[in-house]
Formats: sequence, structure tokens, C-alpha cells
Amino acid sequence: MHHVASYSDQLLVLSGVSGSGKTTLVTGLATDFDESNAAFVICPMHADSAEIRRKILVQLISSPIFDDDIPLADTLLRLASTQTKPLHIIIDDAHLLPKALWAECIILNQIQCAGKNIAVTLTVPPSFLTDLLAQLPEQLRRQILPISIEPLTMPEREALYQTLLRCSDQNPFTPREIVRSQLEKQAGTPQEVVTLLEKALHTPPEKVSSWKKYKTTVIAAVSVLLALAIWLGVVQPFPKGPALEAVTFPAIDSPAFLSYGQQLLAPYFTLRAERLKTVDIEKVINSAEVKIEQAVDPLSQFHGEAPHPEPDAAALANIGEVSSKSFTEDKLVIDASSQARMVDVQSSTTSAAKADRPIAKAIFDTQKPLKGYTIQIASVDQLETLRATLQGIENVDGVRIAKYKQRWVVLVGNYSSSKLASNVAAQLVKKYRLDQPWVRKWADLKDYRLQESLPSREISE
Repeated sequence: MHHVASYSDQLLVLSGVSGSGKTTLVTGLATDFDESNAAFVICPMHADSAEIRRKILVQLISSPIFDDDIPLADTLLRLASTQTKPLHIIIDDAHLLPKALWAECIILNQIQCAGKNIAVTLTVPPSFLTDLLAQLPEQLRRQILPISIEPLTMPEREALYQTLLRCSDQNPFTPREIVRSQLEKQAGTPQEVVTLLEKALHTPPEKVSSWKKYKTTVIAAVSVLLALAIWLGVVQPFPKGPALEAVTFPAIDSPAFLSYGQQLLAPYFTLRAERLKTVDIEKVINSAEVKIEQAVDPLSQFHGEAPHPEPDAAALANIGEVSSKSFTEDKLVIDASSQARMVDVQSSTTSAAKADRPIAKAIFDTQKPLKGYTIQIASVDQLETLRATLQGIENVDGVRIAKYKQRWVVLVGNYSSSKLASNVAAQLVKKYRLDQPWVRKWADLKDYRLQESLPSREISE
């Protein structure tokens, strides 16, 4: 590099990966020139052109009077006659330079000072040099001399490691085989060798725990104890404990076993007998109710037919005597609830015997109240529909039929307040499953004509 920088008229560009030694080489190159006037600059990031020019001119020119805004070529041409030594400009990390300074460096390499061309040496990464050469024309590309730093071979790595180790005046206990294996894993840069040496010199030795130190001994002792315990258990077995006494149980068909079983099951059979007596009593009550219901005419539910006469008291007395005899045999008495049930059956039979007059011949009240409220059940235009509606509410009191235009309206009751009419309507809905009734004022039914009886013809639509 010293020879090429001294006698070549090309721009020297040193390329290498990070840690390959570019800065170390150009630093040694700057201090090795005794017959030249050298300027060494490390380019910082985001530096402008004026700052780099100022750092270069301060090292080359003794006079502090210059303008750092003027290109380097113009300033050095003006001062070339006053220089007695050749000039050598070295810039590290030149990939951070502006493009204008790269153009000035290429021009500087063609200017002579003290009988020799101005030498310019720059350091860049390999990727930047590839991009730069692709952007330059062929003529300017010939003015650049790239020099790449190759990786160190394995003997060179070992020699560098041992040389640096001797210079450190230390002797770490690191086997040579381990050092060689670590160097083989590296890419071959001097920085990796220096890092490995610093790790060997300054990393404290790992403390070996006492467990790792005595692990083998402890495992061996435990194994011996286990083997001894197994041998003693096989050759000299442990004494046997007291034998367990055999427990004998009586046979299933023995008197003691049978008496014990009867004693356990006695509560169950007592409860079962009481439940059977209760079931017999309920059967007698149900049979009495069935006989009473059969005494009533089953056809009394149908409309238009005369009911059968009520059962006489003698029949009821006979049924009561039969029930009393059955209860006397079991020494039980019928409770008050069964008697109340029989009274209900008799009352329902009596009410069913009283049949209403047929709907076709029913007579309705035609007197329309002036005050109060009524309930509108339905509004229909067919006579059959009207009859079906009346059939469903035949047991309701206060039914009236009104005619409004071409429709029949079914009204129920006369009530003094709207709240009372609403309560009765709710009961009708619940009992007869009607649609929602309509509580209306009699005063709003002026155009409604109350009918005395149900007509026999169909209303025209």
C-alpha cells in the first residue's frame, strides 16, 4: 500500500468487511510517510463537505487562511507552489462522504504537488465500492484502484493470536486445541481474533459447584447402599409379623342369620302394611264416588234433553252403609274430606239436573240502560256464528243481543263502574277462553237495538 500510494497515479480504495483491519492499516500508512505531508481524517456520520475540507487543509497547510467552501482542487492548486513535499490524503469511512467530495478526490489524484501526484487513499465497505463503480463511467472507473482485504488463513489467525498473547504479558490456562477450534469457527477477520483473546484474558473462570465435584462419589455410595439393602432382604428376610386371625361368619340359612335379617327388615314391612291399608281406604272412597256419579244421569250434560230425577236418599244411604261396613272391618273411619267430596258431587248433580231453556227459544232483555257499563263479547254477521257463541256462554247471566247495522253484537251484564266490568271480563276470559272482551259505556250504544229473541234467518252480508 505504501508503494502504490507513492508511485501510482490512481485513487486507492481499500475495501473490507467490518473488523478486517481497514482502520489499522490506514493508521499505520499515515504514520509511515516521512517524506510526504499526510492528512488523516476519519469521516463522521452526517458530515458536510466544508467540515471535511477544513479537517484536511488544517493538516496540510501551515497557514490558517483558507476558504473551506472552495473545492479542494482549487485551494491546493493555488498553494501547490509553496509545498516542498508530496501530499497524501487518507480518509477512513469514506462511504459517509458526500458525492461532491468523492468527485473532488478523483480530481485531486490528477494534480501534482512537489513533482508527484497527490496521493488519495480511502476506506469503504465492499458493498459501497460495488455500487460506486457501477455509477462511474469507464474513464473515471480506470482512475480508481480497489484493494480488498482477504480473510486471514488459519495459520495467520494462530500466529496473530499467539503474537498478541505474548504482547499481553499474560498466560491464561487455555489449551491450544480449544483455541484452534474457536478460531476455525470464525470468518477470518483480525477483530474476531482480538475478541477471542480478550475473552480468554478477562473472563473469570467458572466456579465448579461442590455437587458437580462430588457427584460421582455420592452416586456410587448410594448405589452400594441400595445393593446392600437388596442383598440383606433376599438372603436374610425380615421377620414375619403376627398372623391375622380368620374371621368366620354364620351360614345364610342359620337361625342367627335369619333372626338378624328379620330384625333389620321389620321397620320396612310395618311401613308397607300401613301403606297398603291406606290404599284400600282410598279404593273404597273412590268406589263410593263412582257409584254416586253413576246414579246421576250421564246425559244431563247435553243441551235440549230433560235430566233424570235425582237419586233417592235410600240409595245414598245404602252406599253409605257399604262404605261404613268396609271401614269397620279395617277399624278405620272415613275422614271429613271424603264426606265433603260426596256433598260436592250431590250439589253438582242437582245443578246439572236444572237445564236451561233452549237457545233458539231464549228471551232477552230489551230494556237499554242509560248509565253504566257493559261487556261486548262478540260481533258477528252470521246467525250460525251467533248461535255457537251463545252456546259457549249459555251459563252466563245478563246476556243481551243487539243489532248494529248488518251485525249481531253479544253483550253481557250491566255494571256501575269500568273497574268492576273489567274484573268480570277477566273472569269470563279465564273461564270460557274467550277473546279479549270490550268494556263499553251504554251511552256509546245509542245506535244499537236490543233484540228480544234470537232470529231464525241468516243475516245478509
